[in-house]
Amino acid sequence: MKSKLAFFLVKFPSTAIGLFFVFTLIAAYLYPGSQREGIGFECDHYSFTHNFLSELGTFAINSDETNPFTIKEDNTPSMILFNGSLVLVGFTVLLFYLYFEKLFVFAQDNPRAIKNSKIAKPLGVLAGILYAGVGLVPHDLHFGWHVFFANGAFLTLLFLCVFHALAVYKSENFSNRYAFGYVLFIVFLAVYLVIIFFGPQIGPGTIYTESDLILQVVAQKIIVLTFIFSILFQVWGIRNFLKTS
Repeated sequence: MKSKLAFFLVKFPSTAIGLFFVFTLIAAYLYPGSQREGIGFECDHYSFTHNFLSELGTFAINSDETNPFTIKEDNTPSMILFNGSLVLVGFTVLLFYLYFEKLFVFAQDNPRAIKNSKIAKPLGVLAGILYAGVGLVPHDLHFGWHVFFANGAFLTLLFLCVFHALAVYKSENFSNRYAFGYVLFIVFLAVYLVIIFFGPQIGPGTIYTESDLILQVVAQKIIVLTFIFSILFQVWGIRNFLKTS
């Protein structure tokens, strides 16, 4: 059991996150550029402030533009790399939380820690499926379903992180700093959910300003990065526990 825990809670997520970073960077490098006629923006490369991550996963660039003269260049290489890495992340989250509960049982931990890890399990499986769905349904394939998977993934993640943090906090084997690390991420995530649900809406047929776009795009990247670092922080704590157990 210890070797399985080490693989699914430490080695596999570390490798998957590394691949996500590499594939996303390559996808961004290969991205042909974009144009947003409504705000007068045009760029011949991927923009950190004006392009959502999901734009790396579209079949063609400028798919939201209604002007028939807008160039809609093929984006297949970036699409395969980014969407593939996103499906991998979803699969990783799913596996991580299937084994998260087993970690506390293996440690013969506090019953309250085990209880919270049991609640986190189905939420983690759901979050993993939703994140994989974001990659499987590019927004220029079906915008509505893409948004459903993306917003659902982040909303599920909020509740998941609460029970994850409670499990670690109640644990007799893990330092509370790992729980507080997730609590900090929960705060960031809550702010991001307010932005995506109540902030300016960006999408086909919507009217928005350049500052509206930058707010949503940058907020998305910040929450993705903080989520990745939060997971790696938990992985580090689990690795240290398994080494000494």
